[in-house]
Amino acid sequence: MPWHNGVYIPRQDTSVMSQPAPTAPAVRTLPIEEDDVDDDFFDEGILNTKFSTGSFTATVIKRLLPPAVISVANGLRSLFSPGFVNTELIEDGAVTGAKITNPIKVALINGGSAGVHTVTGIKIGDELISVLEQNGTSGLLTDLTTEFAIVKVDTISNSGGTNTNGDKLLILYLSK
Repeated sequence: MPWHNGVYIPRQDTSVMSQPAPTAPAVRTLPIEEDDVDDDFFDEGILNTKFSTGSFTATVIKRLLPPAVISVANGLRSLFSPGFVNTELIEDGAVTGAKITNPIKVALINGGSAGVHTVTGIKIGDELISVLEQNGTSGLLTDLTTEFAIVKVDTISNSGGTNTNGDKLLILYLSK
């Protein structure tokens, strides 16, 4: 009776059992040191040829990397410092709530002749949302936003625009 490793094998040639079992090919690993890889080796071109678009989602990275890999201690946390991620990398509607740090500011100033108007605190780079003229007699509001621009720190202008003498200007702007 042919037996192999304690199991009965009927009607087989015993010479087959005496042959060594096939083994998996040996896996060779090469130790790679940090100095062995050039700083610019993993450029956009290499990554685009090796990985499909969208393959590195947050879910995939969480599975691939242990929790301590991206940390302050090892320096990888700097990947997420201000400036690393720009608005093109953030999906519309992804950021909401208390993290918004650029408040909408409101200023109420006296109107005047067309030209420069002082709005204390407004800066180049801020974004005008609205400039509303409140008529001093009727109280009606007129939207003059398209006439105005921020021309320098603390100054907006509507050169060649509407004369707002005797009226108030309500200015809403995003402080950036």
